[in-house]
Amino acid sequence: MISINDYPHLLNKYKLLTGLSSTLPIEVIYAAGRFPVDLNNIFITSKNTDEILKSAHNMLSRTICAWTLGVLTEAVSLKLPECVIVTEGDCAHTIPMLAILRDNGISTIPFEFPIDREFSKIKAEILKLIKHYKISVSDCEAVKEKFDKTRMILKEIDELTYKENKVTGFENHLFLISASDFETSPDEFHKKALKFLGSARKRQSEKPELRIGYTGMPPIFSNFYDYISSLGCEIVFNETQKQFSLIDGIGLDIFHAYQNYTYPYTFSARLKDIKKAVEERELDCLIHYVQSFCFHQIEDKMLRDGIKNIPILTLEGDRPGILNENDKLKIESFVTNVIKSKKKKSAVTDKSKSIAQVFGKSLKNKLIAGIDVGSRAVKVAFFNNEKISYRVFDTMDFIIKYMSGDSSEIKNNFEFDVFGPNDGPIEYYSTGYGRYKARIFDATPIPEIQCHAAGACYLTGLNDFTLLDIGGQDMKAIEVRSGEVHGFSMNDKCAAGSGRYLENMARILKTPLEKLASCHENPVPLSVTCATFGETEVICKLMEGVNIDEILAGVNYTVYARVEPMLDSHRSHTGTLVVTSGIALNKAFLAILKKNSGFGRIIVPENPQLVGAIGACVYAKTIL
Repeated sequence: MISINDYPHLLNKYKLLTGLSSTLPIEVIYAAGRFPVDLNNIFITSKNTDEILKSAHNMLSRTICAWTLGVLTEAVSLKLPECVIVTEGDCAHTIPMLAILRDNGISTIPFEFPIDREFSKIKAEILKLIKHYKISVSDCEAVKEKFDKTRMILKEIDELTYKENKVTGFENHLFLISASDFETSPDEFHKKALKFLGSARKRQSEKPELRIGYTGMPPIFSNFYDYISSLGCEIVFNETQKQFSLIDGIGLDIFHAYQNYTYPYTFSARLKDIKKAVEERELDCLIHYVQSFCFHQIEDKMLRDGIKNIPILTLEGDRPGILNENDKLKIESFVTNVIKSKKKKSAVTDKSKSIAQVFGKSLKNKLIAGIDVGSRAVKVAFFNNEKISYRVFDTMDFIIKYMSGDSSEIKNNFEFDVFGPNDGPIEYYSTGYGRYKARIFDATPIPEIQCHAAGACYLTGLNDFTLLDIGGQDMKAIEVRSGEVHGFSMNDKCAAGSGRYLENMARILKTPLEKLASCHENPVPLSVTCATFGETEVICKLMEGVNIDEILAGVNYTVYARVEPMLDSHRSHTGTLVVTSGIALNKAFLAILKKNSGFGRIIVPENPQLVGAIGACVYAKTIL
């Protein structure tokens, strides 16, 4: 993939650069003596993506997807002589983008992939591009014949990825996606790919824990593939990147090759390709990447409806950068659950006994502690045999006092402060957003989703239920079957509906949380789900003379409205809902759940805020 840093060199070497908004018949552009440069690749490899996006706001709204902003800004700032823009079959923003490019003095050529994938239409569109450049079909076919030799190399690189486990998911991604423009130097790219293939053939196979398929747009996260590999797993199918490489069109004429290319047409063509990959590549699961503010998000449900035989994780991104801790948590929890399911390892070693019984036996003569490092509070649960004690700290206070300085001294102070004198060494297990920060205690980090499920099983004695956990800044719905996580959803993109949202609304209305937790009758509709703009809406309701108790009830109902779709997606066949975290102490919210959620039984375990900390110990001793 060429970098923005290569651009000045390219401009000097190739006077006739043509910007591309998406993959299209590059054979035509090369045959015309021009040199295509994929603006997506230029944007994502820049070291200054934040500056690029800031400057883009002079032309487009901040709510436009980062890919659109980046592509448009790069084309304008680099003063490209011309751009070919895919106005049908790609981004919904390309038509206004075309107008903005023209306003900035850039010559633009629209190209359309017909939505019905009709051969005569795609042929006519390619012929129109050929006519524009005043070349012949035979010129383009000669270029395609040459490029197919490079694509044969890419095809083998792809096969070494999923057949022999000799090529990593990132390497696969890099070579396949670079074929969208052949890095503006087909001969050099051919040599580069051939050299890589030669070295890859000599590698030893490394079988991953999971064979993962990646679908959707190429990821905007710079460390996505590295993180997957760090979990012992590998991406062995890059859906869109494979399509960009056009390796499925090898040997076809240019018209049929681009008709065969699935990305720009209806999702049904892509779904067929993904289904084939699931079987052919023996995929254990799929990760579907969706871009914020993008119409392709609609396809997520279509993917899930079309593929039901393997688990699917949806990952959403917005701006270029590394994976945040929430995204890592989702991926880690998803992967952990799929691995456990694949190995058919029971959550309880003896099916005739409950998790509580198995856990109790594991505690004999042991001291263990679970630390749940959340965004608002740190919960610590300490087991001395089967006797449990606990403490709850403000997160900031805990970090300042126990997560900085000399580790041995801190650990000794922490144990004395929290547990008092004890009889021996303590085993630590950590979970929550800050689980890796707890390594100062030599804690073993455990995924949050699994901890909450295990903790709820232990505290309730149940093995089949839906778990709802609303933390300080996120919400989780977890479906538990036979003591194992069957599926989960998280909402962490905004604070609306979280504990922080409730705290903010109580503060704005100058109402104690105890008062908020008592109001559920006649909730006033609150349309704004944003925690920030919600302040304006409740003030307007007060000015309209609405009763404050009804506004408070509306605040509680808004939280329910946020979690309702998640609960529907992970509804237990037993009709049982277990509610944990601080929200479980909100009686008004529980009343709304009982009235509207459809669950026949709603259970709040004792000490609901400690479920994660307790679950860290339970999961470690009954499942790991």
